[in-house]
Amino acid sequence: MPVLPVRRLARGTSVGLGAAALMAASALVPVGSAVAAEPGDEVTLMTFNDFHGAIGGAAGLVCAVETVRAQEPASFLFSAGDNVGGSAFESAVQNDEPTIDVLNAMGVDASAIGNHEYDQGQDDLTGRIDPGTDFPYLAANVYLEGTETLAHDPYEVIERDGVRVAIVGAVTTKTVGKVSPAAIEGLEFRNPVQGVNDAIDALNASGEEYDVLVASYHEGASASAEPGVAPANTDPIFDEIVTGTSPEVDAIFNGDSHRTYNYTAPVPGQDGEVRPIIQTGASAEYLGTVTLVADEDGDWDVSEAPALVDTALPEGEGCAIQNGTVTDVTQIAQDAIDEAAVVGAQPVGAVTEDITTSWDDSKASFVDGVRTADAPVDNQSTTKGDNRSRHSAAGDMLADSMKWYLEDAGLAGENEVIGFMNPGGIRAELWYDESATGEGDGVVTYAEANSMVPFGNTLNSGEVTGAQFIQMLEEQWQRTADGGAVDSGDEAFLAFSVSHNVEYVFDSTRERDDRIVEVRIGGELIDPDATYTIVTASFLFEGGDNMHALAQAQNVRDSGVLDRDAFLQYLEANSDGLTPSYAQRQLELQILEGGEYDSEAGVDTDPVLRIGNVESQSLGAPEIETVVVDAGEHGTFEAPYALVEDEGRLFADVTLTDWLCVPEGTVVPLTITAIPETGTEIVVDIPSFTWTAGGAPESCGSDDGQDDDDDQGGDDQGGDDQGGDDQGGDDQGEDTQGGGDQGGDDQGEDTQGGTDEDDDTIVTPVVDDTTTDTTADDSRTDLPRTGVSAGAMAAAIGALALAGAGALGLRQRLSRR
Repeated sequence: MPVLPVRRLARGTSVGLGAAALMAASALVPVGSAVAAEPGDEVTLMTFNDFHGAIGGAAGLVCAVETVRAQEPASFLFSAGDNVGGSAFESAVQNDEPTIDVLNAMGVDASAIGNHEYDQGQDDLTGRIDPGTDFPYLAANVYLEGTETLAHDPYEVIERDGVRVAIVGAVTTKTVGKVSPAAIEGLEFRNPVQGVNDAIDALNASGEEYDVLVASYHEGASASAEPGVAPANTDPIFDEIVTGTSPEVDAIFNGDSHRTYNYTAPVPGQDGEVRPIIQTGASAEYLGTVTLVADEDGDWDVSEAPALVDTALPEGEGCAIQNGTVTDVTQIAQDAIDEAAVVGAQPVGAVTEDITTSWDDSKASFVDGVRTADAPVDNQSTTKGDNRSRHSAAGDMLADSMKWYLEDAGLAGENEVIGFMNPGGIRAELWYDESATGEGDGVVTYAEANSMVPFGNTLNSGEVTGAQFIQMLEEQWQRTADGGAVDSGDEAFLAFSVSHNVEYVFDSTRERDDRIVEVRIGGELIDPDATYTIVTASFLFEGGDNMHALAQAQNVRDSGVLDRDAFLQYLEANSDGLTPSYAQRQLELQILEGGEYDSEAGVDTDPVLRIGNVESQSLGAPEIETVVVDAGEHGTFEAPYALVEDEGRLFADVTLTDWLCVPEGTVVPLTITAIPETGTEIVVDIPSFTWTAGGAPESCGSDDGQDDDDDQGGDDQGGDDQGGDDQGGDDQGEDTQGGGDQGGDDQGEDTQGGTDEDDDTIVTPVVDDTTTDTTADDSRTDLPRTGVSAGAMAAAIGALALAGAGALGLRQRLSRR
């Protein structure tokens, strides 16, 4: 049974009874709630979530709260978790103490525990954060490992103006992947809906009286929605919250996913009854409110529809409500901001342009050929793209900073060093335009640098084999420690950035742990048996973000510096200004067609490569128009980079014309680049055909398989027949590109599966008619040659890889779709 702080007992025994009753609920007869309210009585419930130390928004939030309280005496204020952690600089630089003071002064009645409350460990939560608040932190689904003992209080009952409101809290099970395992060692995070329902049973069994029942989940839907409309959710746990939470619950509040929605949903098993479901975004953006009224039967019905109140104060104006609470909160926040400003305003570096995370198509598009935010950036400290399924300029920069620091500090040793950055660790963008503090364009302040990497992780290094590093890249497709699938609401793919000395090719359509096709370190094929040094946040060496292979690293060392401080030194070393790189260090490469020739059947097809993830989604990145594949003396091939409708993503389907003429046994390094040029230059080895009968066509000539005929490549391989109007010229770069929609986010999940390596079925590539015309020229259909399917070509690449890189060979096969 959890030990309760003395201050909790002083507030009343209901919490202690709740924890004890939950242990014995099955042995007691529930007595339900005792209604004290009269028909027609009203109560207003307020909620916010994921405050994240946003004390810059505290004045607006408290104004909204006090406006409600002035109109509704029987009102209650709840948080759905993540009050601290991942915080704005002003709070983070003071260890979130100003946030605790602000929420105390604001009169928060109770809060669910969020995953970020565990950032500095459970001892910090139970020994500093929780005792420091004047309200209880609740979690009905966290247990001491291997027991039925709750680690935290599950519920609280608060009375105000003659109304008693019970609130039950729960935290996301995703905490296990979001927080350092060391921080939550010895805890079990169980199903939050079951935890809430069990706590309600215990509450009823305790005999504790209440009128209104609230469930506050630090868990939420995967999408936002218009007012009054349910979100288009893809996370099953949210669906379970809506339909599986006890019908006794009168209101459900959400957090964690930083979405906005406010609507009513049917109460399960009660025809015609509805209850409010609310999430308010993040960082004090909105205050959620709903008013309930007691009916003749003692039930609480929605009197005023759930609403989201914009907390932003008009420019230059204060709150219309002036009372002690508004004054105290505003002053506490301003004092903390002023104190932090002294440190935070110090210039620590410069940028020549914005350096951002990836912005998906719901937030940005290509305007005049440049990735541009759809809406103006009003608040630099809280606005970011945060598409964690795509690699970004910000992530690459931070990975480079880690590698640079270890080498500059003389800690690299003899191994090749690889910087490795998790997308969830990037909490802000670096903006070129000056902020409201007026530091000047291009100036990076201490506050801005800290906000980008605010967690204070130690920068660690450790040694892995080449095979382990490949597995680390495979684990971007997330899985649990025992190999199971992560919750469907979690990101199925997390795009970890690598330092500039790493490039790799993957195929997301293959089976799990067989998707990484080829890896090069410093321009050379990775050696599976060699040792490489990884430098990254300590959080990942502990298995955070499901980096299970990295958790097996050897000789893990503490660099003695925080990741933030390493980044600050990197900024100082690049005092002329960091410039974003839109070069892609990883590309998707699928084989759509392996190529085949059969003169009797009239079949004459060349290999077709589908190449994706060529474009950067970071702001300022150019819109990719064409992908170029340079095979050296064997030709240069290109294709337009356009939206493939049935995939919802951008690809270039590049045909390797006359590949059957490449001499048998030849290994051809393909260099993949893009137009406009971004610096992307990925090399992958492709073998020639393996002839099963006959030999190279006579028309290929005797000069190393080539002759002077324009159709056979030669000097014209990159000319009109390959790169003119039919293959990637003006006719291919207009509307067929997909306009401003530069592709989706999906990297390919486990559900896509892969194709059997022995399946030699030919798959027709998805290409434009003009491309088909050039790859199936009638003038060549009677050539006496043979060919192979995509599967056979993949096997040939596998054999090549096996010969060149030992056991890595099986990982380097390409496959057809």
